[in-house]
Amino acid sequence: MMSKRILFYILLFAATAVFASNTIIIHNALEPVVKGEKARMELNLMAQQSDIYEARLFYREKGDADYRSKVMKEEGFTIFTDLDTRSLNPGNIEYYFAMQTLNGTLVTYPEFSPEENPLTFNLVASKFNELALQETDENALIILSPEPNEVIPEDELLIAISIPNPELEVDHSRSRLLIDGINVSTIMERDGNLYTLTPKSMRTGSHNVEFKIFSSDGSMIGKKEWTFRVTTGSTDTDGFKQSTELYMDNRYQDIAKTSNNYFRAGLRWNASYNDWDFRLKADGSSDDGYSQQNANRFGGQVSYSFTPSTRLYLKGGDFSTDYDALTFWNRRILGVGFGLLSPYFDLDISAGQTAKAVEGSVTTANDTLPGTYKETFFAVRPVFNFGNHVSWGLNLINGKEDPKSIAYGNNPKESLVLGTTLNLNFDNNRVRFASSVQASIRNNDASGKVDFDTLAEKFDLTGSDKQLAEKFVNFMESTGFLSITQGLAPIPALAMQFDTYLSYFNNYIKLTYKSIDADYTTPGNPWLLRGIRGFFANDNIRLVNNQVFLNLYFKAYTDNLSQEDGETTNSDIGASLSYFPIQNLPSLTLTFGSQSRKNDVAEDNPALYREDNSTQRLGVSSTYSFRTGSVMNTATVGVSNIARDDKVNRTIIAGSDTTQFSNNSDFTIFSVAFKNQFEIPVVTRFGFSQSTSLFGENAANEYENKITRFYGDVEYTFKQFIADMDFKPFLKVSSSSYQNVSDYNLLNYTAGFYVSSYDYGNLSIRFDYIDFGDKPGTTWQDMILSTRYEVVF
Repeated sequence: MMSKRILFYILLFAATAVFASNTIIIHNALEPVVKGEKARMELNLMAQQSDIYEARLFYREKGDADYRSKVMKEEGFTIFTDLDTRSLNPGNIEYYFAMQTLNGTLVTYPEFSPEENPLTFNLVASKFNELALQETDENALIILSPEPNEVIPEDELLIAISIPNPELEVDHSRSRLLIDGINVSTIMERDGNLYTLTPKSMRTGSHNVEFKIFSSDGSMIGKKEWTFRVTTGSTDTDGFKQSTELYMDNRYQDIAKTSNNYFRAGLRWNASYNDWDFRLKADGSSDDGYSQQNANRFGGQVSYSFTPSTRLYLKGGDFSTDYDALTFWNRRILGVGFGLLSPYFDLDISAGQTAKAVEGSVTTANDTLPGTYKETFFAVRPVFNFGNHVSWGLNLINGKEDPKSIAYGNNPKESLVLGTTLNLNFDNNRVRFASSVQASIRNNDASGKVDFDTLAEKFDLTGSDKQLAEKFVNFMESTGFLSITQGLAPIPALAMQFDTYLSYFNNYIKLTYKSIDADYTTPGNPWLLRGIRGFFANDNIRLVNNQVFLNLYFKAYTDNLSQEDGETTNSDIGASLSYFPIQNLPSLTLTFGSQSRKNDVAEDNPALYREDNSTQRLGVSSTYSFRTGSVMNTATVGVSNIARDDKVNRTIIAGSDTTQFSNNSDFTIFSVAFKNQFEIPVVTRFGFSQSTSLFGENAANEYENKITRFYGDVEYTFKQFIADMDFKPFLKVSSSSYQNVSDYNLLNYTAGFYVSSYDYGNLSIRFDYIDFGDKPGTTWQDMILSTRYEVVF
């Protein structure tokens, strides 16, 4: 019993240590998710989280070399996002959470090496029926102009389609627009998730438009087809066309006996006049957001098209530009940008700031709470295009924290990245090669000037090496990119990645080699995984007339670079096999994986984490659709097991007690779910899952945790309830039972409705009520009321 209490304190301390503000994180493991359904990713922070200003979910298919990312939302003590699984292949999906704090520290859950020890859930194969496809089409795309069956003058014609879900994984290079059966995709214009086309001329009469979007593996995830009629004649607008999107959100919450109300609203305005295009956006919020980094965002862009494929643009306010993951990727900037897109040469220049100054404070006589420095940002990227097959780019990325912007802060930092990219594609994109080679110089303390000889002595630079480094650093200081201070490291750190894609004979193969030094730093991507070097291979194979999908993967790499004995070798091999029968038979997914990690850390070295372990993953899941009378039913069942064998025993000293404990673990989850689609527009879902976690297996510290969950929901769709409005009320109930150190039950009730209208917009109201039952230390119930309205006109 004593060892169990000690282990509980260890686990509690580990969770608490994730944040400096004594935040305890609770995340419930996901039961298997059916492909096409959304996976709810949620963290509960059981304390104040005011030091967190941005949280992200990182996820990938098991076997992929790189993680994808999406920003998470925050509601009180809950941070969450819904992951769309339509573009993911069945099998194991790996994920972890990362957050930035007020002082710029990156924290993760799981805490230790989350990229190599991520959380997982099983994605179950499912054969989409007609109803599911219709639902996908309806949600994936919105027709902005012209409306179906609209009669429109020729000089007013603007074809505009929007992808409303910004997190939908779309391979934009595969998007297709057909007008009367003719592919005009090459002359479309795209701004984020907005596609537009202004035909220079179009005959009068009826026309048919078909637009499709696809995922990276070639699966269609959205389609719209409609007709309109073109007439002759002019309008008072004389070539001017516009569309406006407006949304408003309000959330009232009563969480942990604390009530708050949050309101935010946004506007998107898109317009064109002849060869000019205009974009405006504005987002406002009633609170400052995480860590007082301004949640209000305003931005605009104006562009001029010389030809359908040559465009000049100017943007300002809040915006984000992606170069590649090693340099500038999904980083918000408040500033200005200028660029050119053409068949022969592209250029992007962005300048502004990535963080505003937030002052720290003195907490005790000898301690301070550090603030956030104002960080200025500059990026430039010219790209030379040689036909449709070769593009070669150069880039410079610079970030500088201003030491004078606040009085109380950690050491101000600077960084500079210089590099090149090369992209090739041949045989109608069946062969693709993408490479990025970058070098960075960082300054971990830009607060005090020193002469270069001091740095040369620190890094043992002599002779020609010293002369070359001094010339380069002096030049960078003269440009204002770097400062010669005590924290400057004049020796560049390197990062490189080479990706090869092959698509032949029903195989989609991706081969990756990456090497990122531990000291490599880019201000354009604070989430970058560093200190890793190795090879990654993945092959998605389609067999038996696209009824069988086989995914094979292999990884061999080293992480924790620069830690000498702490450098850890990794080997990971696995496969998933999915069967989608044409006949009315159950679909089936089998998964297998084996991973090992090992380093040479000495047993008596407390500074580094010793590893020598192997992990085996096995899973099986199945779905089956069948009719009972007029009801279409879908049953899903799954079971998976993750077993970890750790050859390293840990020693914990608590007071006068010393105990040895093992990291051996065994995690099993079983789930079953039913979905019923009635002939009347009613959908019901019921499910059960149970997860059992055994820690310290076969050791004195053995500890078991069990979570049992029941859930059910129902929704009804009233078509054309009033005029063209569709009305869909819903109700969801779930019950979770936790059996561990403290046993308790949790009930969650959700109710609300959606109203959608092409003319009047969409309205949604959702009410959540959480009853913690007999949970120790909890004497309250949480409540959240959310309302959203959006309209396009």
